Amino acid sequence: MKRTESVLQRSRQCWVCGKRDPLEEHHVFYGTANRMKSERYGMKVYLCPEHHRAQPEGVHGGNRELDLKLKRFAQMRFEQMFGHELFMKVFGRNWLDQEEAWQ
Repeated sequence: MKRTESVLQRSRQCWVCGKRDPLEEHHVFYGTANRMKSERYGMKVYLCPEHHRAQPEGVHGGNRELDLKLKRFAQMRFEQMFGHELFMKVFGRNWLDQEEAWQ
């Protein structure tokens, strides 16, 4: 699969704290199928390891508030570019109406 640049972030720095090194690429909508869709549509950001994997600060470390914030941000950007109907067709869930980011 061809790698797509992020449409959510222009600079290589942690989306949360601004650190520039080390960085990890985070696919906002993750899981096997959604990771590929995130790659295709550029729904990804850079995160430092603390905000990516560490507990409890990281998206994959249990920080549901950050996870939901990223998903809402990505959905809004996607919908600005392609519309709500395509977002629902591709990702199948409206994160803008979610109170918590349950995966």
